[in-house]
Amino acid sequence: MKKFKIKRTPKTPEILFNPNGILEISGVSVPENSMGFYQPVVNWIKDYVKSPKEETELIFKLEYINTSSLQFVYDILSVLSSLNDETNKVKITWYYMEDDIDMKETGEDYDETIDLSFNFIEVSEV
Repeated sequence: MKKFKIKRTPKTPEILFNPNGILEISGVSVPENSMGFYQPVVNWIKDYVKSPKEETELIFKLEYINTSSLQFVYDILSVLSSLNDETNKVKITWYYMEDDIDMKETGEDYDETIDLSFNFIEVSEV
């Protein structure tokens, strides 16, 4: 399996997915076509779970996410939650700006609905 990378733009986040189990999404997510942007991302995750590492960490360093992107983040988390068992551990690290209550609450909403271990980290910049 190959690394998956999408460079950041003013409207789309950077995606750095490494088959070693370290996956990162960072930046702003307001794509004009959320499905077109996120479908390859979800497809890579679906391939990854067929042969995952024992430990997987998905790191979110999002500055902003629009409503149409939220469903695709949920889809990514749902696919990864299927891995979380005795042999495979998945943890989510959710960074948020110290004054950005909305991004923190977005992560907390996912934490309440998806059976994964979330770690919230407040930072001065993401």
